[in-house]
Amino acid sequence: MSAWLDKVLTRQRMLMYPAALLVATLAAYLLVAARSDNLIEPSGKIIGHDFLAFYMAGEMAAEGQVEPLYQPAAQTAWQQAFMAPINPKWQGTCLYLNPPHYAWLMSWISWLGYGGALAVWWVFSLACFAATAAIWRRWLDREDWVLAVILAVSMPAWFQSLAGGQNTFVTLMVLSGFCACLLNRWDLRAGLVLSLLAFKFQFLLIPAAVLLVKGRWRAIGGLALGGGLTLILTVVMLGPESISQYVRFGSSLGELMRTEGFDVYKQHSWHGFFALAGSGWLPASAVRVLTGAAALGCLWLLWRIWKGPRSREPGIPELQLAGLMLVTLMASPHLFHYDMLLSALPAVLWLRAFRERPELSRQMAGVRIVLVAGFAWLAVGGLISGAAHVQASPVLMAVWTYLTAAAVGRAGLPTAAHDSTLTERDPFRGVARS
Repeated sequence: MSAWLDKVLTRQRMLMYPAALLVATLAAYLLVAARSDNLIEPSGKIIGHDFLAFYMAGEMAAEGQVEPLYQPAAQTAWQQAFMAPINPKWQGTCLYLNPPHYAWLMSWISWLGYGGALAVWWVFSLACFAATAAIWRRWLDREDWVLAVILAVSMPAWFQSLAGGQNTFVTLMVLSGFCACLLNRWDLRAGLVLSLLAFKFQFLLIPAAVLLVKGRWRAIGGLALGGGLTLILTVVMLGPESISQYVRFGSSLGELMRTEGFDVYKQHSWHGFFALAGSGWLPASAVRVLTGAAALGCLWLLWRIWKGPRSREPGIPELQLAGLMLVTLMASPHLFHYDMLLSALPAVLWLRAFRERPELSRQMAGVRIVLVAGFAWLAVGGLISGAAHVQASPVLMAVWTYLTAAAVGRAGLPTAAHDSTLTERDPFRGVARS
């Protein structure tokens, strides 16, 4: 299988096809931008549609309007008033879902006006991706690094994150930095870096639980320190009531996203999978039960990865981290198309592990098939998932996680390529020094 894949998925083809998709995507968006008028696209949406929520939050925080920040009706009224002079026909709401300290941070650029703030955000996002690529460069040789970067940039989610003004590049940089710190056994720094994900806490919970279960107390200390500073900043700048309002809003968010009219086909989570497949016949309670069962199954796979190989040899740290990142995505209650850019991180970790342990070729062949299928699905899934009532992303990630667990399970079995230095690099074994 591996030899056949080497013939079919040559490096030239793996560079050429994604690059062609990137050129086509870029050309399409430039055409849209050229036909836009006063920041309004031909479809009626504002350029950087998702950024509108961040800009609104920054304006509210700057004006001290904390209470309406987490009231959907108030958000709708603000955005309609903002859009009225440039597109009176605009309808809808781009909900602000992040914690209050993120709104305060956005107030640093909201004074530039929407266009200026969006331009600054685009530059910052590209800088975050450049930092991520720099981290990956320390893991990979030049050829593999170029391939990884081109594949990541060619992902539809990459361009959607940038064009939509999303914060996925920040999340990818933070998670890459977190993994880099663990691989280098810098536990305190790993916790501090992970605390930066407080603005998107659904991606923080599973890694934090792993650190706690594995007794990585320095990392837990760093996480507590970073989280405490964020909490103090929020209370000082926006008041304690902003936290209670966010907690109340967050508790109702699940029900809000299950309301009629929400585009469930955009969800790449297990909830999106079951809600889409059962549209029109599966009760909401059954969707919740199935979603919970699937999440538990993913956590079981993660436990297998934590448990390590069948022998007493250490596991493979890159694959343990890849499994952690995959389960972090799958266990998230809501996973949008732009969030799928984060799947590039476990792919890079797998690539590093394979280069150091070529005996993983059998599992790597399966992973390559999953990655090709996933790349193709992300390119066309948004167009057909709603009509076909199919969302393949969580299934593909589950297969990928299973292959990761199988690879870790075989680690340490006698092979000529066994690397005895893995004991020193295992991020999940023992208490490390920072």
